[in-house]
Amino acid sequence: MKNNRMDEWMEVPVALISTLLMLLVSWFVFDLFGFSCDQTWQFILFMIGFLALDLLFGELSDRLELWLVKNRWIRGFWEVTLSHAMIDFLSALGMLLILRHLPGIHIKAVGAYRFAFVWGLTSVAVCCWDEWGPRDED
Repeated sequence: MKNNRMDEWMEVPVALISTLLMLLVSWFVFDLFGFSCDQTWQFILFMIGFLALDLLFGELSDRLELWLVKNRWIRGFWEVTLSHAMIDFLSALGMLLILRHLPGIHIKAVGAYRFAFVWGLTSVAVCCWDEWGPRDED
């Protein structure tokens, strides 16, 4: 009983530290691509919007990819991987172009394209790692 209660108490600091780390890494990426904001609360609003749109666009892209595979528009590993990357690129670009209209958020079009390109390349890397990365020998 005592160990279970300690686990519950440890969830709060772990959640706070994880959130803080996510915000710090996000701030670094935000700055790296040349995005800026007037005040910190505007960045937090941007992140909330980005995460919400990412969930929505992720669900829509999963359904689109499933439909494309089901209807045989795409077949094979590379077609699926590259279509996934293209959809991720377009989703990230769309999210940034929507969110750049938030008050105090400054995102140049070139920075948005660069971010979306990296987002799509990351998708390719993850798919390739899943396909050819090390396997657990359980």
